[in-house]
Formats: sequence, C-alpha cells, structure tokens
Amino acid sequence: MATVQAECTPAGNSLPAHVLDELWQRFGPRRAGYVACVLTGDELAVVSDLADALVIARIKRMGEQRLDRFDDLVPADAAAARFYHSLQLRWLHTEEYLLTTRLGRKPTHGELFADFMTNDNGRRFRAYFALKYPQHVRPTSRAVGALP
Repeated sequence: MATVQAECTPAGNSLPAHVLDELWQRFGPRRAGYVACVLTGDELAVVSDLADALVIARIKRMGEQRLDRFDDLVPADAAAARFYHSLQLRWLHTEEYLLTTRLGRKPTHGELFADFMTNDNGRRFRAYFALKYPQHVRPTSRAVGALP
C-alpha cells in the first residue's frame, strides 16, 4: 500500500509564525513546508528536538510496506537496547499526552492500547529509532538469513 501525498499549504495547518520560521531556518522552504503540512501544531509542540520533525513527518506518512522494513531491525548491543528502551518510554509518554489532548481528559488503559494499535505506534517507534540512530541498529538473524 503506497502513501499518497496530499497537497496542502503550511498556512492551512495554522502553525504559529515562530514555528514556521524555525522550521524554515532548520530545513529550508521545501522540507519546512512538508513538515508543516504533515504535522499538526499539537504534534510539533511535543517534539523536544525540532530536528526530529522531518523524521517524524516522514514516518507519519509511511504506509504498511515501508514500516514493514523496520520489523527486522533490533538494537545493535546492550547499550543500544537500554537507549532504545529509554527513548521508547519517552515516546509512549508523548503518545499518552497527545491522546489526552485529543480527548480532553486522561485516557483509560483501554483507550491507550486502542490508540497504540490503531496508530501502529510500536512499528512507528522502531522506524524512528532506526532512521534517527542507524548506528544503533542491526538486522535480526532472520533478516540476515533472508539476504541474497
């Protein structure tokens, strides 16, 4: 399943001017426009490092087949696994915050789980980690055995 990129304008996302300026300075006009079209103001508000915005926007637009490519990657060693788990915990807290914002109240465990599954957050986090920290991942033995 391929992801189709819809046309949009950054102004249609109504991001604050200072956020658009920061995106423009960091990524240039084309990439800043892409980020502004893909990510909402609430999503950008919880991005602790604006440098991650482009990676997160790309992952948000990924279809099933692209996400599947990250299933065969694991942390490269014990230190990378600890780093992975600490970032994953932060990611989960951010997802909880976003759901709380959408609902206007603290979500139940069932709602958190449903949101996690519906948005494929486990695979999206694996994609984030692999794209942001490629030096900290390696293919699983299953993936290595499948290579020609």
